[in-house]
Amino acid sequence: MTDLNPTNQQILRYARLFLQCGGYNGFSYKNISQQLGIKNASIHHYYPKKEDLVAALLEERRNYLAMSIAQMVESKKSAREQLQYYFDYALQEFDEGKCICPPGSVIIDFQELPEKVKNQDILLLDDILEWLANVLQNGLEQGEFKFLDTVESHSEMIVETLMGARLLSSIKGRKTLVRSIFSIKLGLGWRD
Repeated sequence: MTDLNPTNQQILRYARLFLQCGGYNGFSYKNISQQLGIKNASIHHYYPKKEDLVAALLEERRNYLAMSIAQMVESKKSAREQLQYYFDYALQEFDEGKCICPPGSVIIDFQELPEKVKNQDILLLDDILEWLANVLQNGLEQGEFKFLDTVESHSEMIVETLMGARLLSSIKGRKTLVRSIFSIKLGLGWRD
């Protein structure tokens, strides 16, 4: 997001907040323009249609994930440290009021979404699952984790658990998300 001008960065920032709090159909350009004190036409200048904005936002999340993974690999973070980063990120987003993770924010409306949004969401989910599978595989090989099912099915279980926990936490509070993270750790044989 560093190569975007400040207005475009702010548009994406508010779009992400609204998307993660209300889903695809839960916000409009008017919500964003009111927050920024600009006209809707200014947003349309960057993103002619809402699908362009949301697809760009999901693509930006994919780029952020790739950058974060590269930084963790470069700094030789252990599998536990990488997974803890993922958990901490989920908690941080929840604390910022973003109840739904980026890929989960469009799932409710998925069947009605424009193809470009669906494609970006699937790519983001696939990137997360692939990264998790690699982390879990490395953790198994290094003796950091212990579980019986495949890394692929365990990766899916982690994503499913966090998505559901984030939604439920919006009603029940942060402790629900913390408990779910603890349960995931137990399922990995993770002892602090």
